[in-house]
Amino acid sequence: MVNRLIRKARLFIWKKNRAKIDERDRKRLTEKIKTTSIISMNCTGGIISHNLGLQFLSPTVNLYMNAEDFIKFCENLSFYIGIDKFEICTDENVIGDRTYPIAYLGDLTLYLVHYSSVEEAEKKWNERKRRMNWKNIAIFNTDREGMTGELKDRFEKLPYRKVMFVNKPDEKHASCYYLQGFENEDCVGIITDSVGWKGMRPIDQFDYVNFLDGKD
Repeated sequence: MVNRLIRKARLFIWKKNRAKIDERDRKRLTEKIKTTSIISMNCTGGIISHNLGLQFLSPTVNLYMNAEDFIKFCENLSFYIGIDKFEICTDENVIGDRTYPIAYLGDLTLYLVHYSSVEEAEKKWNERKRRMNWKNIAIFNTDREGMTGELKDRFEKLPYRKVMFVNKPDEKHASCYYLQGFENEDCVGIITDSVGWKGMRPIDQFDYVNFLDGKD
């Protein structure tokens, strides 16, 4: 009972402090940031957009892909974003114990974590992809979901502004950004989860406002 009350109090205070951080960051927004299409491997891009009060200018919101599919997606953005129809996944080997819908985008698998149906996800995908700003793209990636050295090599070759969050320093790959706190894990955890009482999250080790503005 006491622990539950402490957790509730911590979350309440964390949200209050988070709101102040987001308000501060929104004052740093530039026109470049406001017109950036964020391509994200998982929910990170959508959460950042929400925190900054940005419109979703890409369809990769509320879903995730495995590492190999995401790299392939980024290597062939215009092709995959040009696909209008999702195919419902009924393969029990893929579904496993997941309770959210799963769909195929061509030969890629989309895990639709925050959608109630494939139809809903498909509708949102098509709405948001029409807003793509092909002249201003930024990619957020992580070392989760089966990331390998070979996939990191391919990621480095992508012709976009990009960052990959990793659990250990990686001097070989210039786009990798080491987030502290996951060294004893196989990869980073959920980098948008709350930490402590001050409104912080693991991703806040990285200045994503500067990144979206095209700065180092």
